[in-house]
Amino acid sequence: MATRGVVVGGPYAFLGALAQQVEAKGFDAAWVAETSHESIVQASVIAQATERIDVGTNITLAFPRSPTVTAMQAWDLNELSGDRFVLGLGSQVKRIIEERFSSEFDRPAKRMAEYVQAMQTVWRMERGEDVTFDGEIYRVLRPGLTGRGKAHDRMLPRVQVAAVGPLMTQAAATHADGILGHPFTSDRYLTGSVLPGIEQALAKAGRDRGDFTVSQGVILCVADDRELAIREAKQQIAFYGTTPNYQPVFDSYGDGELTATLRDVFKRTDRDLDAMVDAVPDEAVERYAVAGTPDEVVDKLERIEQHVDHVILGGAWYGVGQQRLAENLWAILETFGRR
Repeated sequence: MATRGVVVGGPYAFLGALAQQVEAKGFDAAWVAETSHESIVQASVIAQATERIDVGTNITLAFPRSPTVTAMQAWDLNELSGDRFVLGLGSQVKRIIEERFSSEFDRPAKRMAEYVQAMQTVWRMERGEDVTFDGEIYRVLRPGLTGRGKAHDRMLPRVQVAAVGPLMTQAAATHADGILGHPFTSDRYLTGSVLPGIEQALAKAGRDRGDFTVSQGVILCVADDRELAIREAKQQIAFYGTTPNYQPVFDSYGDGELTATLRDVFKRTDRDLDAMVDAVPDEAVERYAVAGTPDEVVDKLERIEQHVDHVILGGAWYGVGQQRLAENLWAILETFGRR
């Protein structure tokens, strides 16, 4: 059975307490995103507030950061947490990286592959190894100011890479410890495209599936008011569905035309939320999200988690207010936590 993690976030005044609730409810990990708050700072708060669970970032943006700086942060967080840290790296999309972070995005799969190798070189230097990395994009040719480290027995931080297409999947399978699956998915997309792609990439890299962690996000909306949960799931599906890169998810159930429909509504109505929700049929919620009352969602989640090693439970956020975000998180903890 897959292990389970929960996405937490919000004001720092409450973040540590939320992570403690995740731990108290018997979950295996707490994950943070990098949207309104920086991921490494959030992970630091959670690492100090908890004792048992893994602490992961889903995701930390790679390309705006030096791989050496990220490696140093991950090394320190792994020490701080007692080897509980999981660094989840993501590429984001070209326009965000260039227009918000003033960073380069060319050859993202190649860039990510070198990024991970550069970080691993930094960690091996910290363990005292005489290594360097000289890639086409990134270089790590010397250790820190005090020379190679002496932490010979330290565990390396775990790295998982967010991947959608085959090139990024190959980069993850070749160099990382696992892969982070996008929450916009379906059981058919997982079994028909994602998992076979991972198996092929691992085989090409000469690696064993048992040494690689498949972590999968889920759009999970829980409420006593079933219609409210369904609406929130539709909002998130509509938002993701406007992106052409995600059309293969719709294609898994023969709904490929939804991409063009949602893009049209998105532009024609100037992002009118009601119009976007109306454009998402009820069956799409059953296929691409887990939504409903607490009793309903328990069985629905099994469709996804039976195929992966770790499932990351997070709610819809597009067009959802702070109160409902908090209510949905608490419903997830109550519904799926071990009593």
